[in-house]
Amino acid sequence: MNNDSKKLIVFVLISGSILFGFNYFYGPKPKAPDATAVASQAATVQGTSGIQTSNSTTLTNDHKKSSTIGSTKEKLFKIENNLAIVSFSNIGGSLSSFKLKKYNDMKNGKDEQLEMLPARSVATYLSLYTTGTNLVDSAWVNEGITSNNGTQTISFSKQLKPGIKIVKEFSIPEDSYTINTKLKFINKSSTPYAFKDMQYSWGPNVHYLPGELTRIKSGVGGGFNKVVYKFDKTFKQLTTNLKSKENKIIALEAIPDWIAVKDLYFTSALKPLLKVDIKNTVIKDEAGGFVYLGMNLRDMLVSPGATETIAIDSYIGPAEFHRLKKLGMDKIVDLGGIRFLGVWMFYGLDYIYTVTKNYGIAILLLTFLIRLILWIPSNSSFKQMKETQSKMAVIKPRMETLKKIYKDDAQKLNEETMKLYQEYKINPFGGCLPMLLQLPIFIALYGTLINVVELKGAKFALWITDLSQPDKFFILPVFMGITMLIQQKMSAQPSMDGQSDASQKILLYGMPVFLTYMSFSWPAGLMLYWSISNVLGIAQQMLVNRSKK
Repeated sequence: MNNDSKKLIVFVLISGSILFGFNYFYGPKPKAPDATAVASQAATVQGTSGIQTSNSTTLTNDHKKSSTIGSTKEKLFKIENNLAIVSFSNIGGSLSSFKLKKYNDMKNGKDEQLEMLPARSVATYLSLYTTGTNLVDSAWVNEGITSNNGTQTISFSKQLKPGIKIVKEFSIPEDSYTINTKLKFINKSSTPYAFKDMQYSWGPNVHYLPGELTRIKSGVGGGFNKVVYKFDKTFKQLTTNLKSKENKIIALEAIPDWIAVKDLYFTSALKPLLKVDIKNTVIKDEAGGFVYLGMNLRDMLVSPGATETIAIDSYIGPAEFHRLKKLGMDKIVDLGGIRFLGVWMFYGLDYIYTVTKNYGIAILLLTFLIRLILWIPSNSSFKQMKETQSKMAVIKPRMETLKKIYKDDAQKLNEETMKLYQEYKINPFGGCLPMLLQLPIFIALYGTLINVVELKGAKFALWITDLSQPDKFFILPVFMGITMLIQQKMSAQPSMDGQSDASQKILLYGMPVFLTYMSFSWPAGLMLYWSISNVLGIAQQMLVNRSKK
């Protein structure tokens, strides 16, 4: 087997392994048990040292909010702006529901407004824990709802002992997914009082519970069930293992600027206004993929008649790039491994959308623009491939002679073949370098099209009603495969022997078929780009092949 054959087969094997592995981890998964059964797996919220609490809260089998928790009667209070419908509960003075008006979900066979809280039967979202006092599943007093300049504020208070109380004040501005929270620790007694071992918490998860993820996780998005955080210039992320059987608490090495739990398109983030108010931050990673975020608050000795306030903002909603950028949290949006290019791809797509008002058309125009930018390196690549094809056809008779002379000496045949290549100045990989220069742009756009929430629910035309979902009729994947096959045939080099010919056929027919099958679960937006890019590549190659030089 000569070197060319080996290289072709190794390329196919490596490519196939990568693509198969990608589909295995991020492709469609078997149907999981119902979410109601999964919710019963959730563990109690408790911890050690700075995060332990004397009470515990267990997820129940019912995701519908119960009218009572324990022996306490529950009352719900609703606040609404133009983006969300938000409900708070007197149980724990906690968040009970956060529904998005502009995004829908298919759950239990119904198309409903998207709910950001996956386990609504627990009082553990934006909850406060402390040692010695049950703050989570006990009743708080609602102190009313006020409105000021479009911002609505709801407050809950909890009396710890005479003269000592905690107030949770939630403010929601208009046109915002942010809840601005003020935790007030009030001492109206005659002696100093120490508030200590306090934790502000979110969890479990966001949008989906782990069991639901295994059922709906589809396409090529790998951003499900991740915790991401940033401190100073350091950005880190943790992917939760949905099959984990261990509980663990991870203490962050520094106080984060913000910390978020996210799935592919939606996120919930905690952002302290002052880092000095936070002792440390922890991630509680429960068995089965249940994730909680906890910010342990500084201990406070509050003087008589004084009040201490700690402010923590919560962003709960779609991972929209522009909104998150204004909050300094744009890195929550995964734009691929070459992020700076991904950001430019997003800006280009977003700018074109502001003109066309159709993301499908924006993808088409961006594809044309990218092909125009890459016209010169692509032209160079196609010309070199054409030249190589012509020269390989010229030397084919001499190659046949060499094969007969050195049929029993593969090493000598390779040496003579290389001499022949040098004599005719043939570089089999001469057209590869310009193509490699295009690879970073493809990777960046690929990462952008599969991760941005802006494409969720975005219509294009005809049967494509959601660019974030796979093509339900498989028209785009099949078209992509056909155009890829045409490109492969146009750029194929003449084979020098039977082994090379067999390897080329594997690459020529195998890869398009394999990729077509894989792409059945890929978003229509990505397939639209890939298909049109192939068509433009074919057109450019035809122009080069018809030219005299």
